[in-house]
Amino acid sequence: MVVVLVVLVAMMLGGLSVLRGVDTSSILSGNLAFKRDSINQTGSGIATALRIMQTADFRAKGDTDTGCPANCGDAAVWKKMNYSPRLLESDANGIPVVLKSSGTFDSVFTADKPAAAPGNTVRVLIERMCNGYGLVTETKCALAANFERGGSQPQDKPGAAALPLYRVTVRTDGPRNTQTYAQAIVTVKSD
Repeated sequence: MVVVLVVLVAMMLGGLSVLRGVDTSSILSGNLAFKRDSINQTGSGIATALRIMQTADFRAKGDTDTGCPANCGDAAVWKKMNYSPRLLESDANGIPVVLKSSGTFDSVFTADKPAAAPGNTVRVLIERMCNGYGLVTETKCALAANFERGGSQPQDKPGAAALPLYRVTVRTDGPRNTQTYAQAIVTVKSD
């Protein structure tokens, strides 16, 4: 009788450990699904940034003000487009520090958030890849004409325009504290 009781207790403990293992794997699967969904939501952020960059306000105000930071007449317009005409302070991974805190970001940049799936919040920041304010120049900005299209050998690009590059950073916050950052380097064709 004692042996039977010991075997029953061992079987009960084994059953509990199997149940706990199944529960843990379902939690991990759920977390991975939320993470994947938040990665998918970054696409709407990049699409929103591209739409902003095609607007007349962006084209008219994006690269014009030379009086910054002392006299930024266009600063309010920039904030409404989630735009900075120079690179902002970034962490070691290249993520703008202002975007790491949702409260700080929302208080500075006021553009509407992109549409996202329920439970997700998407924030977008567009930065011109320049180390200062003012007009675009080769000495202070990264220009599209200066970069190869792939490979390691320089290529001649006849007729290439010296358009500024922009870094688009998207932050997606989702259920169960999922947080995803994505970046894209883009340029817009001037009229």
